[in-house]
Amino acid sequence: MTNTLTIGERVGWYRRRRGLSQEVLAGLIGRTADWLGKVENNRIELDRLSVIKSLAEVLDVSLGDLLGEPSLLDWTGDSGTATVPALRAALMDYRALGPFGSDTDAEPTSVAVLRKEVGALWDAYQDSRFGYVTGRLPELLHRAQAAADHHDGDGQDQARRLLGWRTNSPLPSSPSLARATWHGSPPTAA
Repeated sequence: MTNTLTIGERVGWYRRRRGLSQEVLAGLIGRTADWLGKVENNRIELDRLSVIKSLAEVLDVSLGDLLGEPSLLDWTGDSGTATVPALRAALMDYRALGPFGSDTDAEPTSVAVLRKEVGALWDAYQDSRFGYVTGRLPELLHRAQAAADHHDGDGQDQARRLLGWRTNSPLPSSPSLARATWHGSPPTAA
């Protein structure tokens, strides 16, 4: 894939993959299309970390992706394009880390529907559809947390189990939905 490319060639590869023109990408990071063309063709060095970080942010890739570290995430039609930052934001949301309440007043998704969606996401993960999983996981995390916050008793326990909580503990053990990789069986609420 991109293992043998230079950093400039990787920028071009990810830019094309995102469907951005040189003009658009250059404008988003405050540079000219001529400068970006030279970077992509290895006529000038891309050696400033601040510029590399800006490119990575706009391209929705990690610094490691631009610097040549292997990637497990491929964008597909069903994964969306704002995957890793959205997942990172969902995982770092304080509501995903403990029982501190939800910021929504909407009726939460039922536990049965959440259980079905977790199963479907688990199947996608097992099929190595990592982009799809990463694209869907943040929204599912928020809905599962809202259900855990809204329900009482058994419904709350089931919703918390879907999040990977030990229901006899006020803190999550290891949020099953909140992990980018699962080991063993998918989380269940039964």
